[in-house]
Amino acid sequence: MLLVMVRNKYRINKILNLIPAGVKSVLDIGSRGEIFNKKYNTTTLDILEDSDIKQDLNKDQKLHIKDDKFDLVVLNQILEHLPNVEKIVDESKRVSGRYIFVGLPNEMVYSMRLKFLFGIHEQSGYLLFGHKHRFTIKEIEKFILKFFGKYEKRVYFGAFTGASVLPWFLTDWLAKIMPTLFAKEVYYLIRVKDDNLSGKKKNNELSSEVL
Repeated sequence: MLLVMVRNKYRINKILNLIPAGVKSVLDIGSRGEIFNKKYNTTTLDILEDSDIKQDLNKDQKLHIKDDKFDLVVLNQILEHLPNVEKIVDESKRVSGRYIFVGLPNEMVYSMRLKFLFGIHEQSGYLLFGHKHRFTIKEIEKFILKFFGKYEKRVYFGAFTGASVLPWFLTDWLAKIMPTLFAKEVYYLIRVKDDNLSGKKKNNELSSEVL
């Protein structure tokens, strides 16, 4: 249990280290905001009752939020759960004033391959909220380039059977040189708007409010 807690803290720090200086406000979609709420002014959007904004993205992906409202929009481990992602990606770009953070799972790390070999699958049968898309490392990269065009940073997170007892630098090294087998998750930082343009738009909005 202690190793799992330490490993999770390491994962959180790895994610937070991707976020540029100057980010203050965060919209965390499909999460309770545990990763970001201690450091940033975080608003959560999810189907859960305790979310700041309760919304079922399977039914409605229109975000009732002003343009450029948040410095960062987070789509971490959520896009694989949605049958269609085009609308929520477009809406995330609209409400983000600067960046989008995307995290996606690699379904083919070596431990998952072994389970498949023996007919074991963690998410089998009909699952209302399960994964609708099965990503490999190559498919993740294609997905990001298709929907976002480019990205500023990419980090592989090594997580696989036995990883918790290995030194962090070793799991990171394995995930970096052989991500297909050892990177359980991939994180991307994507710039969607230039800081200057976003700042000018916000200043214009403030000026309009004063007038």
